[in-house]
Amino acid sequence: MQRMRLRKGAGILICLTAALLSGCSKESYEKAEISSFVQVQDKESLYEEPMDESVLYLTVGRSEGGKKSEHTWSEINAHPLEWYAENGIEPYECDVLAQFGNEDGPTSKGFGFGDLSNNATIRLSGDKASLRQQKSYKLRIYGDSGTVSGIKTLQLSKSFSDPFRFTGKLCFDLMSQTDSLMSVRTQFVHVYVKDETEEKSTLFEDYGLYTMTETVNKRYLKNRDLDGSGELYKIENFDFARHEDVIKSPTDPDYDKDAFESLLESKGSSDNSKLIKLLDAVNNEDRSIEEIVETYFDKDNLYTWMAFNILLDNKDTATENFYLYSPTGTEKFYILPWDNDGALRSDYETLRQSDDVPGWQKGIHLFARSGLFSRITASKACVDELSGYVDELHAGVLSGEHVASVAEGLQKTVKPYLYSMPDMIYARVTEENYDKLVGQIPTQMDQNYDAYYESLKTPTPFMVNTPEKRDGKIRISWEPSTALEGRVRYMVQIADSWDFSTRIVEERGIWENELLSGNLPQGQYFVRVVAESADGKTQTSFQNYHTEKDTIAQGVLCFYVMEDGSLHQALTHQVADE
Repeated sequence: MQRMRLRKGAGILICLTAALLSGCSKESYEKAEISSFVQVQDKESLYEEPMDESVLYLTVGRSEGGKKSEHTWSEINAHPLEWYAENGIEPYECDVLAQFGNEDGPTSKGFGFGDLSNNATIRLSGDKASLRQQKSYKLRIYGDSGTVSGIKTLQLSKSFSDPFRFTGKLCFDLMSQTDSLMSVRTQFVHVYVKDETEEKSTLFEDYGLYTMTETVNKRYLKNRDLDGSGELYKIENFDFARHEDVIKSPTDPDYDKDAFESLLESKGSSDNSKLIKLLDAVNNEDRSIEEIVETYFDKDNLYTWMAFNILLDNKDTATENFYLYSPTGTEKFYILPWDNDGALRSDYETLRQSDDVPGWQKGIHLFARSGLFSRITASKACVDELSGYVDELHAGVLSGEHVASVAEGLQKTVKPYLYSMPDMIYARVTEENYDKLVGQIPTQMDQNYDAYYESLKTPTPFMVNTPEKRDGKIRISWEPSTALEGRVRYMVQIADSWDFSTRIVEERGIWENELLSGNLPQGQYFVRVVAESADGKTQTSFQNYHTEKDTIAQGVLCFYVMEDGSLHQALTHQVADE
């Protein structure tokens, strides 16, 4: 009987196999790699609804049964964040009652409805933003007061330097539509503040429109069903150099937390072992950058993020304004985007200064000042892969037509606030020019795409060293510039005016990285070194000079010949944003 049952079972299996042969091929039983279980993907459903109601009421000083502020609203706005750093103290914060609603007041659907006492703290946010007339803030909800759509910490960004006042949200909205990129939830909110610490203040004051942004932290990861115990770093001022004296494990007796966080701030595991392993690899010239990218990064995420910033011409993203995240179970890192205020500014800068020259910060050279990215952009194989992502994005989510469509939708919300009180006092451009700039976005996107391919033919930017005396002569030297194809030669000019209208020295066709010139009399001088590729494309150095006309002379270094014949380099100037 047993044998009969076995044969019967075997017969059924044979019949089932024959019947399902077309749907159950051998390939259907192939096993997935273990690494496929570690996937960092955004959660689309988070972006389908706003975080809360569109009006935020902040009452400062309410203390009925709640915590009482040590500092007043006036006090937290009195000093920029650099003041706290200089004095070695934590930024002031005050307790607030935060409530969301509509223009008539808090609503039953909004966070904080019915609360009678403080439910959050607020403080200044952003080093540069804290210097502005209109401030940005960080709102932290008390541990026992619930969340706003699962969020405990919210950024209230004024985007003071952004002529559109919607660029940050525009970029995050586009990221949420982009495969392989994580985004951040954002929402426009109209903010009102009532300061009950001031006896005369009994009414809510209108603070205008803000962009409310979710913060990247462990809760951000949890809300996306991602591992919160991995390594997560906010990049502050980090060039991917090894920094062996600073980048250490916290268990190292020489570990200095303040020094570490001057480069990157740990928001996750404090282990740092995977970060150290990554930096050892990046700074090992014996390892190919292609292999490093393959081993330590998700290529789709890395190249999509680079292409995204290139097409939006987003400045200051090579060494800051992003997060590095590596979940448990993999040595790969993912880039999580953050601040995007440097995007889509070229037309505005031209409007401010008609003879504005963008200098080296265009296309692939946006990533020139990072040890990791400069290795990637020097590799023909990596650049070829990156170009594929640039082409795909430009044909899809970042086409001029699509970006303009998203921007026009945001414009409809922002513009009525920007050109009414109180925001209109600080509007960067007139209403007419505002509409003009928004209308130029499609063209700007195409120009950024063309600028990328033009930058591939252009030598890399470089640093000119401090001029020095050698054997009674003035020595001008500089770091080497490179090109994807062919050798680079240089031109050196020395003049006594920043516009180089009269040139004391001019040498062309230099193949070395130095020039010795004769002595110069006491006075102020300017030096300009220009790199030239084999097909005649030129590049300036990183330095620039802030002229008395409040313009930038790109690639110009200023130095002085002193009375005793010694040389002194002037500080490199940058034009600060208004």
